[in-house]
Parts: sequence; structure tokens; C-alpha cells
Amino acid sequence: MSDRYAKQRIYLGKDRDARLRAARVAVVGLGATGSVIASWLARAGVGHLTLVDRDLVERSNLQRQILYGEGDRGRLKAEAAAERLREANSEIELRAVVADLTSGNARELLGGFDLLCDGTDNFEARFLLNDLSIEAGTPWIYTGAIGAEAVIWPIHPPRTACLRCLIEEPPSSGDVDTCDSAGVLGPAVGVAGSWAALEALKVLTGEMPQAELARFDLWNGERQFLKPPKTRCRFCTDKVTEFLDERWTLRASALCGLEGVQIRVNPPGKLDLEALKPRLEARTESPWKVSDLALKGEDGGNRVTLFRDGRALLHGPMSPERARSWYAEVIGS
Repeated sequence: MSDRYAKQRIYLGKDRDARLRAARVAVVGLGATGSVIASWLARAGVGHLTLVDRDLVERSNLQRQILYGEGDRGRLKAEAAAERLREANSEIELRAVVADLTSGNARELLGGFDLLCDGTDNFEARFLLNDLSIEAGTPWIYTGAIGAEAVIWPIHPPRTACLRCLIEEPPSSGDVDTCDSAGVLGPAVGVAGSWAALEALKVLTGEMPQAELARFDLWNGERQFLKPPKTRCRFCTDKVTEFLDERWTLRASALCGLEGVQIRVNPPGKLDLEALKPRLEARTESPWKVSDLALKGEDGGNRVTLFRDGRALLHGPMSPERARSWYAEVIGS
């Protein structure tokens, strides 16, 4: 029988390769970069992978999110990703977690790992990961891709600077480009995710990852290595975890690049979808479909998905203000 890891072991050596089998890693966000990171770590034989994502597979994802195919449209990303990765490597432990990462659940979801990998697309989640790293001493790898640019930075305070040593506060939404404002090329995502996965292998095998923030403009052939500040910020010096300790209850925000609204609750709740189904069918005079994790239907021209953890996606001509009112009417909070 052929050895799955034979070629990898030639380079890493027996001891370092064996360390991967004992490693526990969480990949937060199974979109573009997260798909690539998770794929390489699963194939490398990382012993346990927890896959965290809150979203569904959309048609527009397929251009760059390599874990999904056309048949996955409408499926939960975490579940679809875990299924694909089991096909790639049935020997490792995979756990799919369908959840919205918030200050109310971050410690519970992401405690006890050897490494946290950033596959997210927003600074709120990244500042939460940074706080977790500061508090628990767990290393994490910042990964981003926009346009044709890739950015990778392994972070492990107090051994290294933390994210807030470089960026004290999350930038305002209008101050940074997104995939919807600048677009993104699939190969740039592939480079970012692959480089991050390689740095992850260094961390998990006891090697030192790169110290600098690496930025590549792959279209124009430019590269930049930014040395982090030598002086540590007050947040990682004094273990100040403002984002992890922040408390809020409900937020409604417009969907990025799509018509509709996302509602998030903190801490995540536990909706009784079976009880909500007849109430919504009576309200809308239309059928609703319930599954293990979500309840789907239409209300007033909006396609609605309610998740058991309290989140809601409303696709259609609804403002965030009206979405909050709708949620209060339906859920009672």
C-alpha cells in the first residue's frame, strides 16, 4: 500500500511530519482563501481540522472558492467543505461548525487549538482572532486577497507583533476595498491561501514562520515585505481584549454586493425552527422548508433563511431597519 505522505516526509523528515498528525487547527471562514488553506492542511494530514463558516454557497463564489461545485449552491459552506475534504483525506478528523463568529462564542468555538487560520473577509473577525491570540497565546495567520493582491502574515504575540501593533482599529467599511468594489482574481486567492498554508505547516512542525507581512501584486509583478513594529502596542503588552469582551445583542447590515440584509445575534441563540415554521406559513400563506440547521421561505418578496443560532439572511428589497422590525415581529426580540 502506498504511503500518502511519502513525498511530504522526504522534505519534512519523519519527526516533523508526525507532528502534523497530532495538530489541531481551526480554519475560520471557508470562502476563497479558507478553501485553499483547508484543502492543503487536510491533504498534508493535519490530525484535526475544525471548519467554521456561517454562509451558504452562492453562484458568485464558484469563480474562486475551490471546495465547491455547481451542485453545492445553497448548501452550508462548512458542511460542503467538510464533505469535500473527507473525500481528499478520510484519515483525519474533520468538524464542520456552522456559526457566526462573535465575541459571545469566540472563546468556546476557538479554544484549545494549536493554530488559527484566517479565511475571513472582514476585519471584525480578524480583530477577534487577534484578541484570542493575545489572550490564549495561540498563533494565527492573517490571510487576505483582493484584486490581484495577496497578503499573508503569521502572528503570535508576544513573540511577534500583533495585528493592533500595525492597525490599532479596524478600518471603516468605506476606507478599504472589498471583492465587490475592487474584484478579485482566483489565482490571487490561490497564492494567498497556499502561502498561508505553507506558513501553517512551519508553525505546526515547530519551525519559525516568516516574520514580515508579505504583500504581492501578482498582476504587476510587485512584492513587498513589511517589517512589523519593534515596539509592542498596549493591547498585546497588557493583554487588552476589547473585541473579545465587547457585548452587543443584534445587528442588521446590508449584504455585501447583494440586495438584502444579514441579521446577527450575540451571543448566538437557539431558535426552535419547527415551532416557527407553522407561524411563518400562516403569516405568509406560503410553504416553508425546515432542515437540521435552517428554515427557508419567502415573505413580502424577500427570500428568508433563518438559522438555529438566531441569524437570518433576507435576500430582497428590505432595508436593515425594516429587517430589524421584521425580526422582532417574527422572533419576538
